[in-house]
Amino acid sequence: MTKKDLLNLSVDAAQHYEHQTVPTVMRSHTEALLQQITLHPGERILDLACGTGLVTRLLVTKFPTVASVTGVDINPAMLALARRLMPATSIPITWQESDACTLPFPPASFEVVVCQQGLQFIPDKLAALQEMKRVMVPGGRLALTVWSAPHRNTAAIAALLRRHVHEVAATQALLPFAWHDAEVLQQCVEEAGFHEIRLTVLASKTRLSASPEAILAFIDQVASRSDFRTEIEAVRSVLAQEVTEALHVYREEEEFVMPSTAHLVQARAA
Repeated sequence: MTKKDLLNLSVDAAQHYEHQTVPTVMRSHTEALLQQITLHPGERILDLACGTGLVTRLLVTKFPTVASVTGVDINPAMLALARRLMPATSIPITWQESDACTLPFPPASFEVVVCQQGLQFIPDKLAALQEMKRVMVPGGRLALTVWSAPHRNTAAIAALLRRHVHEVAATQALLPFAWHDAEVLQQCVEEAGFHEIRLTVLASKTRLSASPEAILAFIDQVASRSDFRTEIEAVRSVLAQEVTEALHVYREEEEFVMPSTAHLVQARAA
């Protein structure tokens, strides 16, 4: 995904992310992430690639004594929704539009940088990691996640797109999971100058309603980032039926409940 793609995400895309992806995938993932980190009183937090602000919203509830949280995203539609959704809090919250590779903060601005499921969408990952380190105090802490494997529902869609549409459409469906190689990830974090690097597996659940409407909405979400929207539309009902069949082993009453795994990187700035 290019910088232009990130900038051009629409208001509808931001709302779709908040109303579809957050409850099905991201909320449980964020809760799992926040169980693995500790934030201390008075610390300044950078929520990088903050999207619609889910990490910040949950973080200030779990850690009410942090000094401040700054949410940064390159997409103005995501930030606008983050501002509207943020509940009242005594913690100072700032929302900042910025490229992750050129952050508008001086050195030593933050004790902690959290980047949840954002690195894989940044074209120059090393530059972004170096910027994270630059704005951290010496000894500052990084908590970063990227998916370690495609979610079962996305993998099912990708397989069907490969069969019914085009290989490129399947590849585009899997873009959020493109930075899954743990060895490459660790090497990049090391090259950026971090130390005490620890990679662990973060487990959570993906929950998708088993209703035909929810399956179709999920297909539409995948199609929204594809160059093959017309072709996908032509086989949309077939895809919905076959996705439902492919996920039947994960069905629990009216939902598909599927395991999700991510790499959690925790490291310190030198």
